[in-house]
Amino acid sequence: MKLNIGEELKTGGVESSQKSHQISLPQGLFGFSEIKTMELFYDHEELPFMWLREQEKNGLAFIVVEPGGIVPDYNVEISDADVEILGISGSEDTMILNIVTLPSEQSSKISLNLVGPVIVNRNSLVAKQCIINNHEKYSARFLLDLSDGGS
Repeated sequence: MKLNIGEELKTGGVESSQKSHQISLPQGLFGFSEIKTMELFYDHEELPFMWLREQEKNGLAFIVVEPGGIVPDYNVEISDADVEILGISGSEDTMILNIVTLPSEQSSKISLNLVGPVIVNRNSLVAKQCIINNHEKYSARFLLDLSDGGS
């Protein structure tokens, strides 16, 4: 199934700028198969950056982004088996999250894993980290240069 990049998270008429959603990961994340649930947490003022984190104190946490508007021409294709596990019927049912890496020595450059995104069913909040079928087109270390951020 080919997935289009959805719009950024919409908060509607939210009074607080912080939101969180409980995400179910039946198969865990790569390297962390024991973690079955995580919280997707974001502050509207920090978008597009969000946190995918364990709810326990000092738990594992990843910075993630939705790639829409950030990565040009990013089209995700996942297997029929992944579509079935996620229970999705089309791109409108999905949220694509790419894990961010922040190198300490180059704070103006971050990288995104475009090969192994976390795909979330927007309706059920079931998620799975997938190796995309069209992985040869993308990098697991796509560099995003933030040095022109207007400062």
